[in-house]
Amino acid sequence: MAGLLLVDPGHEDILTFMPEQMAELSEQMKLNEADMPDLTAEQIEAARGQYAQIYAQWPDAAREPLIDHHLASWRTSLRETENFETEIYDELRHGGGLPDVPLIVLTAGGDNPYWAQFMSPEAMRQGLEGVRAMHAAMAAAVPRGEQRVLEDAAHQHLHVEQPDAVIEAVRDLLDRAAPHR
Repeated sequence: MAGLLLVDPGHEDILTFMPEQMAELSEQMKLNEADMPDLTAEQIEAARGQYAQIYAQWPDAAREPLIDHHLASWRTSLRETENFETEIYDELRHGGGLPDVPLIVLTAGGDNPYWAQFMSPEAMRQGLEGVRAMHAAMAAAVPRGEQRVLEDAAHQHLHVEQPDAVIEAVRDLLDRAAPHR
């Protein structure tokens, strides 16, 4: 492994970096995919418009199929996170530390639109401060670790909103790893 780029990652001990009320909010934010009704035509149209804005810079040939995919498989993202706390985080906790390779942790510094549905602006600010601290600790865990905060990026779309920052991080990691190849 030449280097490691973490794009606004989670962490098995995330709640230790968060304000106390985040554990309760975390429980409230959990959605049971099976209990979710199908999207209405109005919700689909609103989501289509939001995705069109997010992917506005993408060519039509890629943007439209991607939007269609998101709208057809929206339940998948709910299912993907169901076992984070019950299985995945425990596996990570016992999987060992980060490797001693160049590491860049990209942190979304902008508001989290998902969190905004469940918490006050002050609680979101505190949560984002916790994420920054968590990512700083991850970067500090290895000798060649670095955290980069992207102030205007949101967690869900950092890679889309700031693709140049992601590309720059990859190039920087490759440059740092070059002597070790």
